[in-house]
Amino acid sequence: MCISSRLKSSLPIAGTVIPRPVAAGEGPSDVIDLTSANFGAETQKAGLLLVQFFAPWCGHCKALAPHYEEAATALKEKNITLAKVDCVDQADLCSENDIQGYPTLKIYRKGKPTAYRGSREADSIISYMTKQSLPAVSTVASENLEEFKVADKVVVLAYATSTKEAPIPAFSSVAEAYRDDYLFGLTTDEAAIKAAGVTPPAIVLYKKFDEGRNDFPSEKIASADVASLADWIRSNAIPH
Repeated sequence: MCISSRLKSSLPIAGTVIPRPVAAGEGPSDVIDLTSANFGAETQKAGLLLVQFFAPWCGHCKALAPHYEEAATALKEKNITLAKVDCVDQADLCSENDIQGYPTLKIYRKGKPTAYRGSREADSIISYMTKQSLPAVSTVASENLEEFKVADKVVVLAYATSTKEAPIPAFSSVAEAYRDDYLFGLTTDEAAIKAAGVTPPAIVLYKKFDEGRNDFPSEKIASADVASLADWIRSNAIPH
């Protein structure tokens, strides 16, 4: 990552043309340019937005540019937008967003930023942002129960008779907070519940290591809150 302490020394001399990252391919770019004039409006939109804060002189930014362009074109079809902010031209905007180095990538949902934690190759950006566009909690039925249980290294599945049953609201909040780390699912399908051999409400953590499965204590399930669920998931999702 290029460090932003170089920002001031990189400010252009009047009349100097600053090179921009070269877009991959020909034709118009699918990456939108953000400035202080449109940043607020674009990041407040309901859709999913990935923003790259970059500096034209940054080598890492130049390396990322073709991957970013390729991902933007692929994700456009899924209504996921990629944007960029030139932190030389928009120094104040980048300072307001606490940008410490380049490139910095942030995901925006209705104005709220979260860090992008994926890799920087085109395929990885596409995969990561596609996952981000999905619901934090996937709906599971008997037909895809076995497949879902092994769909990731750690899968957390809630079994309930209704989506409003405790502790499902808390479970959904935990899923939103940890969607980058674990795969979350919910089923109210009687056949799936029977196949799992549980009595709802129940939460089971399936994993591809150690004992392979952990069940949230049944005597505590009805009173489980966000903190207790999160602690339980984190403690059991680490190999011992």
